Amino acid sequence: VMNYIQELPEGYRMVLNMYVFDGFSHNEIAEELGISVNTSKTQLLKARKKLKLRFHSVTEGYHI
Repeated sequence: VMNYIQELPEGYRMVLNMYVFDGFSHNEIAEELGISVNTSKTQLLKARKKLKLRFHSVTEGYHI
């Protein structure tokens, strides 16, 4: 999982880490990174989407 996170674009990775692992709110992330709250939300959404697609491509064909 951590390898996939490291593959994300820097902005996506920073927002994801701050939100998921560090517990920052979007307002706090926006202030810390000098971006808008909407940019924070969008980057988190895109990071999650990329990770979901990555996991899907790795697990495709496997039945659990």
